[in-house]
Amino acid sequence: MNRRELLKSGAVTVSSGMLGLWPTIRAYAGTPLDTLVAVTEYGPNSLDIQGLGANQPTHGPSWNIYDRLLSYGTKTLPDGTPSYDYKSLTPELAESWEVAADGMSAVFKLRPNAVFHDGSPVTAADVKWSFDRAVQIGGFSAIQMGAGSMEKPEQFEAVDDHTFRIHFIRKDKLTLPDLAVNIPVIMNSKLAKAHATPKDPWAQEWLERNEAGSGAFKVESWNPGQELILARFDAGQAAGTQASDSA
Repeated sequence: MNRRELLKSGAVTVSSGMLGLWPTIRAYAGTPLDTLVAVTEYGPNSLDIQGLGANQPTHGPSWNIYDRLLSYGTKTLPDGTPSYDYKSLTPELAESWEVAADGMSAVFKLRPNAVFHDGSPVTAADVKWSFDRAVQIGGFSAIQMGAGSMEKPEQFEAVDDHTFRIHFIRKDKLTLPDLAVNIPVIMNSKLAKAHATPKDPWAQEWLERNEAGSGAFKVESWNPGQELILARFDAGQAAGTQASDSA
């Protein structure tokens, strides 16, 4: 299910006591109809999925706060349960993409109307910075990017404001699917860099407790270990066009 279609009502607020991977969802008496309460045994220790030491429940809020270039399609399992289809890729921030004839690069066209939660436009420079961060920050983030043969900043190019290119170091059938997992999220680079320091060039300390996303939901408040409240980001609801993939 496309997370931007998860909740259809107007100004939707998603609140989670210790939001994690949504294993338990309960409706409580008196809960407003536009509010979902998700309760888990323990919650995220960070809002930065790329950050060192981020725990498993961090995937939950990250999946909703941040966009990626691509997402997975959906399918219905034999028992009627909706599920992601990991063999199908769909647009997210990239409205279209094309793999070069020689198979050694891919160009992504970003949605021109995409904006971050602070209202600033999403650009290819933000994608470039976010991918540079993902491969250089170390830990699981670098390992996950490497699983798709994305290993060094020289592979990533901001061609113009809405065009981003990945240069492949080898032909790898996992590169495009790896763009749809939770690690290659696109961050507001200007906002993040404003909180970076010489000792913390990737703003890990700030992004651990704050977010810089363009996803379907934005952080309204977070009391670590107690409650994380996400509010629907209506400005991010504009749909992109259908993607084309020549791979």
